[in-house]
Amino acid sequence: MLLAAALYTSDARKKKIRIIASLSILFLFGNNFLINQVFLSYEDAGNYDSGKTYDVGLVLGGFSKNDTFLKRAVFFEANDRLMQALEGYHTGKFKKLMISSGSAEVFYQSVKEADAVREYLVSIGIHDSDLIIENQSRNTIENIQYSKKILDSMYTSPSVLVYTSAWHIPRTRLCTEGLTGYDFYATNFYGDQRKDYSIMNLLVPSAFALGRSEILIKELVGYSVYMFKSN
Repeated sequence: MLLAAALYTSDARKKKIRIIASLSILFLFGNNFLINQVFLSYEDAGNYDSGKTYDVGLVLGGFSKNDTFLKRAVFFEANDRLMQALEGYHTGKFKKLMISSGSAEVFYQSVKEADAVREYLVSIGIHDSDLIIENQSRNTIENIQYSKKILDSMYTSPSVLVYTSAWHIPRTRLCTEGLTGYDFYATNFYGDQRKDYSIMNLLVPSAFALGRSEILIKELVGYSVYMFKSN
């Protein structure tokens, strides 16, 4: 927007200021090194206890969509949440696998992510009796609230291992404050511990970093809103 405004202004001073501001924003949010450092500081490694077994492995949605054209689940980058949970299910970390996700879309409320994932899981041999589906939630707060309501109706004090992205755990923790029996398994980390001090990584903006910046901004805004609501 700033760059477009700069191109269409006739005031030389304003044009210069807007161009400099646009390039500064591009450098800040498109800088691989800086964005990586922020993710390293923000991401949560979880508190999964490898020596413990749980009643339920709870996978938070946002890793796929119910594609109405293909008539099947289509998976995104965050599907590491599901892949890690499947490993947990097959190795006996928990007895039941729960998928929590309705539809966050405005015009397609009847298209539920969890329902499509359920069909996929059954098609690859997961017993339907081992699946728990929560398909009404539209955001992280509702993921936890609606899942808790279902689990509390099934167990006296359920032990739950929550599977979600490392960059999503800080916000999710706010939703589980005061709850007992909820641990976190971190997936698809964005922060890379390897240090890259190359000129390209330090100085040249990249579309990859811009994409990560969008996710980071969303999470930081969401975290701030959730923190405000919890106070």
